[in-house]
Amino acid sequence: MLDALILLAAVVAVYGRLAGYSFQTALDDNIYIMNNPISFGFSWDNVRAAFNITANKPIGQYNPLSMLSFMLDFTIWRGLNPEGYHLTNIVVHLLNGLLVYRLLLRLHGERLIALLATAIFLLHPVQVESVGWISERKGLLSLFFMLISWESYCRYRDADNSRGKLLYGVSVLSFTLSLLAKSAGVILPVILLLYDFCFGRKDSRLRLKDKIPYFIAAGIFSAIEIYLGQSKTGGATVGYHGGSPVATFYTMLTVFCRYFRLLLWPSGLNVEHLPPVYRSPDIPVVAAFLLLSVMAYASYRLFICNRKFGFWVLFFWIGLLPVSQIIPQILMMYEHYLYMPIIGIGALVGYGVSTIREKIPKAASHFLYPLIVIWMIVLSITSYQRVPVWENSLTLFSDATTKSPHGARVWEALGEVHRYYGNNEASRVALERSLKLKPDSTDVLWGLAQLHSEKKELEIAEDYLKRLFKINPDYVMGWATRGNIALDQKEYSKAREMYNKALSIQPEAVQVNNLLGKLAIVEKKYDEARRQFGIIEADPRKWKLAENAYQMVRVESLAGRADVAAEWLEKALYRGYPDYYTLNTNMELTTLWNSPRFGYLMQQYFPEEEARR
Repeated sequence: MLDALILLAAVVAVYGRLAGYSFQTALDDNIYIMNNPISFGFSWDNVRAAFNITANKPIGQYNPLSMLSFMLDFTIWRGLNPEGYHLTNIVVHLLNGLLVYRLLLRLHGERLIALLATAIFLLHPVQVESVGWISERKGLLSLFFMLISWESYCRYRDADNSRGKLLYGVSVLSFTLSLLAKSAGVILPVILLLYDFCFGRKDSRLRLKDKIPYFIAAGIFSAIEIYLGQSKTGGATVGYHGGSPVATFYTMLTVFCRYFRLLLWPSGLNVEHLPPVYRSPDIPVVAAFLLLSVMAYASYRLFICNRKFGFWVLFFWIGLLPVSQIIPQILMMYEHYLYMPIIGIGALVGYGVSTIREKIPKAASHFLYPLIVIWMIVLSITSYQRVPVWENSLTLFSDATTKSPHGARVWEALGEVHRYYGNNEASRVALERSLKLKPDSTDVLWGLAQLHSEKKELEIAEDYLKRLFKINPDYVMGWATRGNIALDQKEYSKAREMYNKALSIQPEAVQVNNLLGKLAIVEKKYDEARRQFGIIEADPRKWKLAENAYQMVRVESLAGRADVAAEWLEKALYRGYPDYYTLNTNMELTTLWNSPRFGYLMQQYFPEEEARR
């Protein structure tokens, strides 16, 4: 009980500030949560869509259990309240730590090993990314159910036949839930085989048949993940870095060494690690190979001398297998890739400290505990100082550009964030920096065209679009931006032509339907506007966004239908529409202001603003 309270206090002290932070608008939170109506509360349609493999193609990953957790957050915290979502991450991380503690205490029976390993798992600075990044909830949940599955398996192995069957069923079910949260849990069948080998009785067998359901589930979910990752509409997989598996292998040797450096000396933490790609066995590659060879030999010797602690060395390496670029991912290195493997490092450190305590004189052991406490405090302070970087996307990518100044994608993300916050000049500078580093980036060319078109610098915007279309003539949002330029010039027919061109390339483009609806409002074609926004509402992907509901408010208010406009306003506010000022100043909503429901809804959803009036 005392250990649990110590760990709880440490977690709250280090991560508590996260509960006051925002979503990451340029790092998946916008995709998984903010702009994903599937996550907007529980309904049969939302649950069905979360488990629908095809519906997850735009995201490129299959994480239905994580989506269910976001639905729960939306329900509990009454909408898109990032404070509540962060709090859930902190709670799940703490629960994972307590499960790690129970597992290590069961396997080794020594409190020092369990407490020290758990403290490293909970408080090491590389863990801040997993806890502070709401969208990485999937990794937290995956480990949570994986640990439950593992503990249930341990109990099953030690139980009698009648109780053992129930525990085995719980283990298989929990493993399935782990995979439904994130496919990183696919390593568990191998871990269980090693567990039987390293921790089983000498006369016990490996029970290979018991692992068949685990391997089948792992195979199914791996296939789903590969399928979605390679889908055209989304996904994280790319070609091999450096153009070949050999180049990827060379580079990953250096990446593994970088991981060890972060674990030993966690400085230079960064959301966008950009290790150089090696296409030949250069000096860093050879040095990394030699270092890893020495570590592999030391691990082998440890395994021979003490199988139980050698297990944790293998656990670490197996934990890195899903992210070792066997199937290439967009980025070769992320700190959250260490979230699960660090358990193995923590157990080894605990074992090392326990061994030292046994070998030194009892009087000297009194100095060991203060050193451990000081080390934990240093780790905690480092994590505490890292947490504010995750306050919002602006703080996160401002930090990233100082550490990866030659990363085109980092500057692109910073440009997107500045634009989100209305800092258009800063956005332009960041995007131009990105374009200089990667001149063929269609996304950046489009972003710059957007910025200049909004500033009415239409010739400059057209120049960027021409460069864009030379690279990719089917860039959908490029044609939409060209339509926006025509709209600014009051060339309504041309604007519609450009929007329809975009739709011909990508018929499911929600943003283009939105633009066609706005064009219809400008032309006072309210039935056409209703039709366009209705297409978005009826989309099977459930793009029932707050912005779309607000556009329907405009349509119905301009059409003189105050009661219908009020109904749409309630939907917009329920979905998280935040702009109190616009709702009370946009003259298009004059008809709505006369509705008695308007004042009621303002009071219900904006009580503080209403109190200041």
